[in-house]
Amino acid sequence: MTKVAEQIKTLPAAPGVYFFKAASGKVLYIGKAKSLRSRVRSYFRPQAELDPAKQQMIPRIASIATITCDTETEALVLEANLIRQHQPPYNVVLRDDKFYLFIKITTNKEYQRVFPVRRITKDGSHYFGPYSSAASVRSTLKLLRRIFPHRGEKESPREKIFPHPLFATKAKSAPRSLGEVGSSRVDYNQNITNIIRFLQGHRQDIMDTLQTGMKEAAARKQFERAAIFRNQLQAIERLEGSQKVYLPRKESFDAISAAHLPGQNLSAVNVFQIRDGRLLNKNTFLMRHRGAAPAADVIRQFLLQYYSVAQDIPPIILVPVELSDAEEIAHWINADQAPRLLSPKRGRKRQLLAMGERNAEQLLNEQVAVFESDRTAKAAAEELARALGIASPLTRIETYDISNIQGTLATGSMIVFTKGQADKQHYRKFKVRLSGGPNDFAMLQEVLTRRLSDQHQDWPKPDLMVIDGGKGQLNAAVKVLTRLKVNVPVASLAKREETLFAASPGGVKEIHLPYDSPALFLVQRMRDEAHRFTLSYHQLLRQKHGRRSLLDEVPGIGPKTKKRLLSHFGSLKTIRQASREELSKLIGTARAKTLQDYL
Repeated sequence: MTKVAEQIKTLPAAPGVYFFKAASGKVLYIGKAKSLRSRVRSYFRPQAELDPAKQQMIPRIASIATITCDTETEALVLEANLIRQHQPPYNVVLRDDKFYLFIKITTNKEYQRVFPVRRITKDGSHYFGPYSSAASVRSTLKLLRRIFPHRGEKESPREKIFPHPLFATKAKSAPRSLGEVGSSRVDYNQNITNIIRFLQGHRQDIMDTLQTGMKEAAARKQFERAAIFRNQLQAIERLEGSQKVYLPRKESFDAISAAHLPGQNLSAVNVFQIRDGRLLNKNTFLMRHRGAAPAADVIRQFLLQYYSVAQDIPPIILVPVELSDAEEIAHWINADQAPRLLSPKRGRKRQLLAMGERNAEQLLNEQVAVFESDRTAKAAAEELARALGIASPLTRIETYDISNIQGTLATGSMIVFTKGQADKQHYRKFKVRLSGGPNDFAMLQEVLTRRLSDQHQDWPKPDLMVIDGGKGQLNAAVKVLTRLKVNVPVASLAKREETLFAASPGGVKEIHLPYDSPALFLVQRMRDEAHRFTLSYHQLLRQKHGRRSLLDEVPGIGPKTKKRLLSHFGSLKTIRQASREELSKLIGTARAKTLQDYL
């Protein structure tokens, strides 16, 4: 602290950003100040009023670093960027801020695209967001696609086969590329314009445009076109009818609310986007911090981090508490037209903040439930390790299952539980190559051999391998591990008696876990999940196999040629009856001869 005291004496009385660092050099906290000397000195006064987290931080401070700025607003901008970069443990930080979604609409292509992205680039495109829920983005895009047909990042096969009337061409077949869309380009671009206005909240303007378009199309007796406008109009009217929030004046603002649960290092912040008096969007974000962070700190840091990427800045932002540097934050959010930061005490706007607080509390309660589940799962894994006599923690458990029909379409799966919870990003499927009739043991050995081969050395080593089956399956697995000289504990679970079998130096030992044992529930969950995952892959292969036709066996006839033949002739029977000339016009002379000879 002597070194820190000496550093404080040399600090300038100028605006800037200060860093509190630990002895290791790690950044503990970043803050901004109008006067660096006064602000930093205030932390070390005997009568300093600090929250519990800051009180814990002070003894850990080994050094102080500063960056001076010309103005307090410059310091504010720098503070926000540095917090995002360093993620200091004693700052309030937006959790997983790099992974929130945006909706992107390209502008540098003849036909614009609409799709979700996780990163904003300066490419001239329109961006909307951030959105806290990937599910909400998907549902929004699905709704927009239904109301205003357009093409996403990749053109789907369904669009080629069943084109929307707006994209119809003079020919009867669907267009192969966007360039073949004829006079619908104006309609397509109008749809994109409407999507942008829709996301901006100008719903009534869109409805007026559609109403006019419907009447004009009907007057010209373009009834199919009028019906499209009518359906779009009805879809938006249904959406507007489901609104729960209306304001008498057509105001536009964001309402920011926060909630914190005692004893948790998390807060949640809810954002209501009100545009033209209607609720446009609701997003709830998690903020992590040490201990009980003051509400003003949570709101302040959220504003700095959220509005650094937010694409729609309203003229007013409602906050639940007054901020000492509200004017600087507002100017930083939008220097050209700074929004007003208001903290209403009564009325409809205060009610909106209270409603947002309830939404934030709901997200926190869900997170606490997840944490409790994590603790229960970890305890189950610890109990399972004790039952099997394994000293090291069971962090990664792999479970294997085999599925086949009389030896055909055999599949295997590896599902992974990390710390007692399903870790789906590490699930793997195996298409069994073994042939010669049903042999579950040999199929299991093939899957385990491939999993433990040098090809998959980059996969983490498991702490336990669980096999779906009894003693036979366990012995088959042990042979593979012995042959490959892999030292990993292995066990199996017999379905009938729910008995756990474990490999040991003295042979196979039976373990009877209590029926209400968390460890037994964990093994059953892993076994059932492996069975579900294997069965879903097996059913997919069966569906693909069922869709195969004789055309798949003809040399030189690939998926595209097969699709062209079936689209043109309709069925295999009609293809058989077609003449050589008809086939040659469609797929060429050589392939037509091969096809006829084969059929």
